[in-house]
Amino acid sequence: MTVTRQNILSNSATRDKYISGIKLLKNDFLKNNWPNTYDIFVIWHYYSMMTHTPPNSTDGRNAAHSGPAFLPWHRWMLILLENHLQRVLNDSSFGLPYWNWATDGDLPQSQQPLSPIWSDNCLGGSGKPVNRGPFAVGSWQVNIEGSLDENREPVIVSVNRGLRRALGEDIQWPRLPSTSHVKAVVNSNATNVKYDTSPWNQSSSGFRNSLEGWPNAPSMHNLVHVFIGGDMAPATSPNDPAFYLNHCNVDRIWAGWQKIHNNPPYLPDSNASSSLFRHRINDLLFAITTDPLFDPIYKGNVTPADLLDTSAIYVYDNFDDLN
Repeated sequence: MTVTRQNILSNSATRDKYISGIKLLKNDFLKNNWPNTYDIFVIWHYYSMMTHTPPNSTDGRNAAHSGPAFLPWHRWMLILLENHLQRVLNDSSFGLPYWNWATDGDLPQSQQPLSPIWSDNCLGGSGKPVNRGPFAVGSWQVNIEGSLDENREPVIVSVNRGLRRALGEDIQWPRLPSTSHVKAVVNSNATNVKYDTSPWNQSSSGFRNSLEGWPNAPSMHNLVHVFIGGDMAPATSPNDPAFYLNHCNVDRIWAGWQKIHNNPPYLPDSNASSSLFRHRINDLLFAITTDPLFDPIYKGNVTPADLLDTSAIYVYDNFDDLN
């Protein structure tokens, strides 16, 4: 069935189900020898960032970031998380909520860390560790961090600590993107709309790179990570449940952009250089496992082309703020 994704600050029932479901996933084990389901997503995200495309490249592009696959890869991740939340909540109608951070970005800087998203009945607030709300120390445990071994190879290390946040504490970048920033990205180059452009990395023009937030960096999606800080800063950023609310809003902006501009083509196409593997329209996206217990929808075999129209899976409640 098609579900509707709503603003977490507009629907208390969705908010409460999201919090409950996320906590259930922390104690859900698909196989005896696997980490809990929530942490599998954290590990997946970490290794996606550690997989350079092409290998040994130095331009920042990896299997799911700083390149065209940024939006479809995270769309896939959100679909799978939503599927697992529906399972543990026993509610096939549950839609993953989004946080419209631009609304908070319209507030004076001093008020942005005081938004209802950071209240005790939603995500809680700042702290090292966070000490209030449903993800406070004692109620939420960070189990893993990313690291490098003696050969500079990526590994996961076990930790046992509380969640860390530093809302608006970055001296240089202490505020969120605003609604005007979002509209500028959605409607930029309206006469020559491009999803992405060569060189397909952090210096590209086009919608993807602007929404990811590399031009005038950090901006847009990247700036939200910086604003929250703490565990939202490293490659294991899904340790903070705020990660999914940010990315669901990013996906909503992409979906709105697709609708507003009549579905501009995804780029690069299949004829692009093989050095862009993982980012061309028919390339397999980076998977952590093909086991259908984790991915019953695509079984780890999904391309950007498969994720350009997801209206049979979910829709968003509105795009009124985008245009």
